[in-house]
Amino acid sequence: MEDCFFIEDGPIPLKKVMDYIFSRRTFQSISVSNKLKAKIEGSFSHLLKILDDQIPVYGVTTGFGGSCHKSINQDESKNLQENLLSYLRCGTGKFLDYHTSKATLLLRIISLSKGYSGVSPELISHMILFADKGWFPLTPREGSLGASGDLIPLSYLGNILRGEGEIITEKGTFKAAILLKEQNVKPYKFKPKEGLAVVNGTSSMAAYSLINYNYGKFLINLAHICSAWLCLSINGRVEAFGRLVNQKAKLQEGQFGSAKMINSLLEEESYSSTPYKNIKVKNHLMDQLVQDPYSLRCSPQILGPILETFDLVENWLEKEVNSVSDNPLIDEEGQMATGGNFYGGHLSHGMDYLKISLGHLADHMDRQLSLLINGKTNRGLPDNLVYKKELRESERHSHHGLKGLHQCVSALTSEIMAMTIPNGIFSRSSESHNQDKVSLGMSAASQCSDLIDKLFSLTSCYLICLTQALDLRGINLKGKTSNKLYNGVRKVVPLIKRDSPLDSHILELKKELLHLAIRSDDFFIKK
Repeated sequence: MEDCFFIEDGPIPLKKVMDYIFSRRTFQSISVSNKLKAKIEGSFSHLLKILDDQIPVYGVTTGFGGSCHKSINQDESKNLQENLLSYLRCGTGKFLDYHTSKATLLLRIISLSKGYSGVSPELISHMILFADKGWFPLTPREGSLGASGDLIPLSYLGNILRGEGEIITEKGTFKAAILLKEQNVKPYKFKPKEGLAVVNGTSSMAAYSLINYNYGKFLINLAHICSAWLCLSINGRVEAFGRLVNQKAKLQEGQFGSAKMINSLLEEESYSSTPYKNIKVKNHLMDQLVQDPYSLRCSPQILGPILETFDLVENWLEKEVNSVSDNPLIDEEGQMATGGNFYGGHLSHGMDYLKISLGHLADHMDRQLSLLINGKTNRGLPDNLVYKKELRESERHSHHGLKGLHQCVSALTSEIMAMTIPNGIFSRSSESHNQDKVSLGMSAASQCSDLIDKLFSLTSCYLICLTQALDLRGINLKGKTSNKLYNGVRKVVPLIKRDSPLDSHILELKKELLHLAIRSDDFFIKK
């Protein structure tokens, strides 16, 4: 147990952020270093001095966006902040889940705590109070252009801070006004610029991107186990995962890392393929294949670029988490600057890259399942993985085993592939052509989340087929990782002995996999 999630001037490791979001470690509270507290106080004091000197400040003594040429009297500044939070509350669509909402508040606290936003220490303290109590905004996910920040989603955060709207907790959803009253917490009154500072950042799309990254990384690791299990199930060859192919002859790091993971899983099972010199020829035909189809043999070349893409996105996410996404900015010397740090360009690109990568992953699994399910290519397993042992000879042809799962996977793959088109390329000029180029990072993150949900369903179907094949072969898994996953599948899905409905099994296995993805980040062999 660690008492405090400590925010200091240096970078916060992404792993620590993920530990907080998914409660992998218990943090009793969030705390800001004294150095950052001084920067926060200094930036706020500089803002007040700038206002005293009658210097115009965007979003404080001016209108917002395309209305920035309109002057606002300082006496109206507080009303301006309140009005901002009100007119932005027009989000639509389904709500962000608990973990994404939790991540959103944490990331907004980190950004504002850097001391460049001109907010008061009281605002930071109030936000930390909500986080420590486990109070997070119930937020519709639609409405953000991903530039000028996640204005509409983050307005729901600002709304609960002032005691309005709805709060999501681990125990459910509650009216903010009721919770605050019960806990004797006073609604916050926003000071100059503070309403703008809460909404003018990338924290919603960054939070959603973190959640997607976590689930996607889990799925790519599962894909390596699936490739190893396919090799075991159809008596595949191991040379394709060795050092000659993937390290000596090719210099791509992701490919080598992927091959190393698959090879390690196979070594744990003491699996090896027949040496080439022992392959026999009879009637001009070899008794074994000398190489496998691409979906197995080229797994490192398929999965390797995906691993490297995830590394790239991880780097971007860690930098975004530790950056200030706000406008305008005021530093410790009182210098003020307007810019575009609210623009979610890296997040939009990152989520679009993940969508493309996970589309390849879905197609890869679909192609592998085609090998496994087909009696012409699965090297001795029954068509559709029918369990014939307890079936009478006369009824064997009336059972179709896991044929339906293959059809379901094909349909899911098609739907996933249709979702891989990048969102960022659909930028639209908006808000009186002030926001004339936008990132659509939140849109990319939302669609990536929907894609991932389908990919969990697809993976569940594929794992049911693979465990069926392993049992038909009589393979008892010895490796720690494989054995743990196999037992996890078998906990909710039995060996399918007769044709039966599988929808409830798919759903239960999907829930089990999602639980593993949330609670564990060390389930797999490291590359």
